[in-house]
Parts: sequence; structure tokens; C-alpha cells
Amino acid sequence: MAKIVSTAYDFQEAEQFFSQDNYLQLGKRQFVGVLVLLSAERYTKGMTRGIALKINRELPCIIAGGLLAAFTVNSILVPNHFLSGGVSGLSILLHYLLDLPVGAFVLILNIPLFWLGKHYFPWPFIFRSLLGMLAFSGSLFLTRGLYAFQSSDLFLVSLLGGLGTGIGYGLIYSNRSTVGGTDIVSTIMCRKFSLGLGTINFAINLMLLSLSLLFFPLRIVAYTVFSMYITSLVVDRMQLGFNVSKMVLVISSAPEPLVKEIIKKLHRGVTLLEGQGGFTHENKRVILTTVSLLQLSKLKQLISKVDSQAFVIVTGTSEVLGRGFKTMYDEILDLT
Repeated sequence: MAKIVSTAYDFQEAEQFFSQDNYLQLGKRQFVGVLVLLSAERYTKGMTRGIALKINRELPCIIAGGLLAAFTVNSILVPNHFLSGGVSGLSILLHYLLDLPVGAFVLILNIPLFWLGKHYFPWPFIFRSLLGMLAFSGSLFLTRGLYAFQSSDLFLVSLLGGLGTGIGYGLIYSNRSTVGGTDIVSTIMCRKFSLGLGTINFAINLMLLSLSLLFFPLRIVAYTVFSMYITSLVVDRMQLGFNVSKMVLVISSAPEPLVKEIIKKLHRGVTLLEGQGGFTHENKRVILTTVSLLQLSKLKQLISKVDSQAFVIVTGTSEVLGRGFKTMYDEILDLT
């Protein structure tokens, strides 16, 4: 039995030993060792099934997002000689100069960036990002020459281009993947500074596009920037969706009944802060709570019902972690 515990990986032998009532011969330490082995096996199996289930749900959205983004690039941006940001923008620029497929450059340029990413992210995230990049670059090959929308209205072109790539990238990002390239760098910054992924992408790509002024007229670059801005707005909105939270401060003459209503009707936590009126110097209790966007209107109704004279401040939040919202544990596992 000492051999079984020391190897720590022979799950089948441990389970067989345990099922034959041989555990009665074990000491306390050996008994715990066998239990750990069996628990680890079941946990590993469950974790593997969970990851596989998540990938099965996410993969269609990742593929659809890559297909839509690639179709937009090939049918709207390239026919109108527009640019883009990041690796896809550099690939489009090389396509204009060398007349080679955009998808080929996307594949080649992503190799060093994925090598960088593997030092910062666990393999499941790298794997999903690889899926996103392959879906995007593969779709660039598939949709090449399929359709070309050309227009002299550059505003319309930039608007359609921004919407198409924004929805496509949004589908990929919201399913915990990226299309590689500078998205890997953006994701690192997003997690470090809690900023919107689309906003970071726009800032990085804006710097990269400034270099394109050496090859393209200012008019094209300006409309490309507008298109990228639309993309960033759509991506941020698709990532947030209705999962937007609001922080609410309430100064009321009846704090206790209001707190009870919030806890009972909205099932949200409440923090009571001590405040003092600047003019009256009267001590007041300030109610602090955080609710989802869908609960905000109901909270306003509760406040109006309990104290119609209450002073209410509603502010937006970049991110909320904690009970009732996304936990810190979820934030860590979001990469797996």
C-alpha cells in the first residue's frame, strides 16, 4: 500500500484496493492518502468534462465571430482600401504591398505573439485564442473574393466595417477567446488595469495606425480610425451586455426600512455609512448598494415608495467582484 500512496497517480489500483475492504488495514495517514487519490481522480474527470462542455458551447460562437469579422475585412475594408489595427491591419497593409492573402500574414505574424502569450496565460486560454485566431485567419481564406462592397461614401464604409468587425470580435471575446495578435497584449492590460478590451485595442491600434500615414492619405486613415472606434464600442457593449452594474448611494430619513426592502426584494447586500450634512451638521446614515442594470428601476421604485424625498446618486462601475456578482474566484477561473 505504501507503493500506491507514494506514486500518487495510480488511481485504478487505489480504487480497487479501497473497494476490497483493504482500507481496514491502513493507518490514518495511508487512509487519507487513498481518499485524496480517489477524490483527485473524480475531480479531474469532472473538470475535464466541464472544460469540454464549455468549449462545445463556445466554439460555434468563436467560429461565427471569426467568419463575420473575416467576411467584413474581405468584403468591405479591403475593396475600399481601408486599413485596420493590430496584426490584421499590418496584414492588410502587407496585402496591399505584396498582393498576398491577408490570412497568410495573420498566421505568420501571430506565431511570436502566441509564444509571448504562453508565458502569461494558462494553456486553456491559449488554446481558445488559437481557435479564435485559426477561425479568423481560416475564414479570411474562405471569404476571399466572395463579395465586394464598394462605395464612394467612406462614412458608410467605415460604419459598416466597424459594425461587422465589432460584432465578430465581440462574439469571440465574449466567449473567452481572442483572435491573437495584439489582442493577447490587450488582454494582459485589460486584466491588469480593469479597462474595456475594446478601449485598449483602440488605443494600441491608434498608435499603430499613425505609422500608416507614411503609405496612405490622411482621409483613408481618418475614416479607418472612425471604423475602429465603432468596433471598440460594439465590442465593449457585447462584452458587457446587460451585465452592467450600478453603484447607488442613498441619503434617506428612513434608512432602516429601506435597507430591509432592498435585502428582501432585490436580495442585494447593503453597507451603511456614517455621514453628516454640510449645512445642517445633522448626522445621517448613507446607504451604499450595488445592483444590476435590470434591477436599477426596481430599486428606484422601492426608494420612492419608502422615502420619496431621499437623495439618490447613481454611478457606473467598471467591474464588480463579490457575492451576488462575479467572484474573485470566477475572475481567476475565467482564464481556464
